[in-house]
Amino acid sequence: MKTLMFQEEKKKKGKIRLVAYPYTYVRTTVMRSLLLKKEDYDKIMKMSLSEIANLLQESDYKDEINELAAKYSGAELVERALSKNLARRFKKLKRISPYELNLLISAYLNREDIFNIKTILRGKYTNTDDSETESLLIPVGTLSKRYLAELLKKKTIEEILKNIQIIDFRHIAKAYDSFKKNNMLIEIENALDRHYYNETLNFVSRIPKQGALFKEFLEAEIEVLNILTILRLKKENLSKDEIEKYIFVKNKTAFFGELLKSRSIEEILSALEKSKYGRIIRDAIKKFNESRSLIPIEMSLYRYLLGKSMLLQHQHPLSVDIILGYMFAKEIEARNLRVIAKGKQLSLPNEFIESQLVV
Repeated sequence: MKTLMFQEEKKKKGKIRLVAYPYTYVRTTVMRSLLLKKEDYDKIMKMSLSEIANLLQESDYKDEINELAAKYSGAELVERALSKNLARRFKKLKRISPYELNLLISAYLNREDIFNIKTILRGKYTNTDDSETESLLIPVGTLSKRYLAELLKKKTIEEILKNIQIIDFRHIAKAYDSFKKNNMLIEIENALDRHYYNETLNFVSRIPKQGALFKEFLEAEIEVLNILTILRLKKENLSKDEIEKYIFVKNKTAFFGELLKSRSIEEILSALEKSKYGRIIRDAIKKFNESRSLIPIEMSLYRYLLGKSMLLQHQHPLSVDIILGYMFAKEIEARNLRVIAKGKQLSLPNEFIESQLVV
């Protein structure tokens, strides 16, 4: 029912007026104080998986570790605890927020709906056991845990796509046709992401003053994702026309036109170095020239986004921005801990794991 109410609200065209909600902002500030600090990551990197679980048991993840420790251990315990904790925190955020704020929170958390749908699709595509796929789901958006479980029971990719409540199949039919031809999920995933950003930007436009910074953050995120898409696909030697199909939201600026026209990945990096991203990725470009890996560039750009989310929290501590900044930072924390757990499980060098973190 809540899903339908939110979808109906999104279809409306009137402005949404947000006033001050000091209780919610203060409670969010308290939750933000529980996020891991850089020194916490420094400690974690020196620990074994069991030691990491023990440390998390003394932190905000205590309830989840205690609940799951009897059944799971190692990386699986950490990963399942992360998913449950993220769901608990975001549900609490919605619980302590009034209706208008809930609309904004739900608009942001639609990304979790898209993440869950993509997780189910990947699970089906790789024939992963349903119970394993289900453990990775984070049911905090508009799609309920029960609904996601039903979606997981569908036998084929087509059945899943035709039963997504939040997206009309007609909007992704072209991507599905492409999947049938090349057996690659990338176009479907891209279509789902494009839907999220278009819908969310349209929604945020209804919150004129209070939504300005959120809109700016989303646009920065879209720009970063487009840059990374261009870099990855150019590295695979795809043509300009092929790459353009995968851009989330078409960007008509001369800057993006230059990136798309670049004949090599070196030309793209040269253009980026002359842009506002030059200072952000200069060191990462040097590392790319040494290793030919895009990971340092990806991490630098994600750290740039994390910095923008921190600005949301610190420059406007008694506004909706602290909520949005906290949610993004919490997602990054869960991602970091997953990377560490998986890296430790695979006995990867600490230096490599640290290069994957966004701190």
